[in-house]
Amino acid sequence: MQTIRGARLLLALKTALAVAVSWAVAQRMPGVLDEYPYYAPLGAISAMYPTVFGSVRAGLQTVLGIALGIALAGGVLLVGEPNLLTVAVAVGIGVLLAGVRRLGAGAEYVPVGALFVLIIGGQDAEGFSAGFLVQMSVGVVIGLLVNALVFPPLDFRTARLQLDRLQGVVVDYLQDAAGELAEPGTTAGRDWQERNHALVKITGEVREAVDESAQSARGNPRVVLRRRHRRQTDPGYASMLQLESVVFHLRGFTDALRELYDHRGHDWVIPTALSGRLAEAARSSADVVQAWSAGEDPEEAAERVRSLVGRLSAELTDPSGTEGRLVITAAQDLARLVAVLDPPTAPTEGSSAVTRE
Repeated sequence: MQTIRGARLLLALKTALAVAVSWAVAQRMPGVLDEYPYYAPLGAISAMYPTVFGSVRAGLQTVLGIALGIALAGGVLLVGEPNLLTVAVAVGIGVLLAGVRRLGAGAEYVPVGALFVLIIGGQDAEGFSAGFLVQMSVGVVIGLLVNALVFPPLDFRTARLQLDRLQGVVVDYLQDAAGELAEPGTTAGRDWQERNHALVKITGEVREAVDESAQSARGNPRVVLRRRHRRQTDPGYASMLQLESVVFHLRGFTDALRELYDHRGHDWVIPTALSGRLAEAARSSADVVQAWSAGEDPEEAAERVRSLVGRLSAELTDPSGTEGRLVITAAQDLARLVAVLDPPTAPTEGSSAVTRE
């Protein structure tokens, strides 16, 4: 059984508050509007999302979806009284309109809005439409206000944890590759192609977490306060871009190694001296990623990698042969990997990993 996260609990409490406030306000609306107070809490629920920006977007989409549904029902009423056929046609057209992607969360309210007006509105379709739309809008506004003013959600921690996770996976992968290069069989026959697929999947999950963190900052009052106090407001896009490049070069490195491995003989097709040199370079590359992850200067480890790569090129007896080209390719991928985190011609003082508070 999954545990309930604090963010979900806070959202539940805020939703309950928004529903209570909207219900109290809805019963005090003037004229015919107070005959439909139950739609205000529904509007509040539809606007409660984990992020402020998500709430604004969902709220506006909900109101738009309802308005389209009411307009659709109005078109049916211009033709004649609601009956089995006209209601079915209206709902069918509503479902088609719900396929418009821009409607987002409001898509489902198009056929529902048309159905409610035609069936529940009955002889007082005009009054019902006004009450339905206004009360839903009131609930949406109250939901937005509660979400924005009561502990507005701002989650950078999840993105940082996911970035740390990806950094750890990259380090482990480089160390495994170094171990396999130094002593074939160390990785117990793991398929590096499958690990590359897993690495791509993890990178996508981390990108999603960073995107969600960035969305939680959009329109969030807490971000303004953080900026005033010079606190961290970056969800981690800069680090994400660097890690994506690192993963790209790491995959190129291991793809080249797969071509240099004799699966029948369970050994490398290159001399032990070359595989050992590649192992040193891979291990030093892992040191670069670790130093960068910890916010330390990776220059020393990066220089070791560049030196080892240079020596590899010089030690190749036949750089134009198939094995020689693959060795150079693997070495260059490691050089490019560390250059992402420690550019050889750029100042290293500004390079940093995920900023931690």
